[in-house]
Amino acid sequence: PDLPDQDRFHDFALPLPMMRAIQELEYQYCTPIQSQVLPLSLADYDITGQAQTGTGKTAAFLITLLTRFWESPRTEVPEMGKPRALILAPTRELALQIESDSNDLSKYMEESTLCVVGGIDFKKQRDKLLSKPVDILIATPGRLIDFIDRKDIDLRDVEVLVIDEADRMLDMGFIPDVERIVSLLPKIRQTLFFSATLDKSIRKLADSFLMNPKEISVAPSASTADTVIQKLIYTETKQKRELLRALLDKESITNAVIFCNRKRDIGVLHRSLLKHGYDAVELHGDLPQTARTETCLLYTSDAADE
Repeated sequence: PDLPDQDRFHDFALPLPMMRAIQELEYQYCTPIQSQVLPLSLADYDITGQAQTGTGKTAAFLITLLTRFWESPRTEVPEMGKPRALILAPTRELALQIESDSNDLSKYMEESTLCVVGGIDFKKQRDKLLSKPVDILIATPGRLIDFIDRKDIDLRDVEVLVIDEADRMLDMGFIPDVERIVSLLPKIRQTLFFSATLDKSIRKLADSFLMNPKEISVAPSASTADTVIQKLIYTETKQKRELLRALLDKESITNAVIFCNRKRDIGVLHRSLLKHGYDAVELHGDLPQTARTETCLLYTSDAADE
């Protein structure tokens, strides 16, 4: 159906190789955050964006970076460990997802992407980092500091900084590392700052990193997506697992994400679901990174099949 009020990606002067990738990904209409971010970010404005996960902000800032580098290619032979763009993410899973999206969008372009995160073999990441020049570096703060301290990464050529999910950075205690990293960047750069919330502490943080930013908001703070139905059920603790199984069966739920308050509760619930014949996997911070990655890949591939 024709949606005249929505921008299309071909409305923007995007590189033809990237448009080819966008078409293969079956992207046609821009999401609200993309419609607002792209005109401003492509015009080199700093941006403070309030957007929830799943709104399309990752594609918005990746399209900005790739378009910028396509239109202004390097004039000198690139050096190892000197990226043109830096994307900071709070978790390794988010960083790896951004890397995957960047590779998809740059499929027919020469711009290269590399992700460095904790929980993955340092030597293997270092070998990749020093094997070829990198245009877009995606990193979690702690692992990036490791490379900086070893002088494997030089941030003096960074033209664009993206800080994704800044509120989670704050919650996880990464801000001192982020401030140190930002201090090593050129003063003249473009900065794109995204957060699900923009309270006083987040605004103060944004003000320290950005210059006269344009502010964009596509969802009120702590709002729920329109596609989510919320219900509250009261029950006794000892009856929760039985009630959960009844809900899964009654609602004919094929895919579900169940959150628990504690890691040990996840293990108990996981074993209970398996015992009763449900196909379930567990995911929490105490699992080895390899197990977490395998679980995420299994979940996303299963969801795609559905």
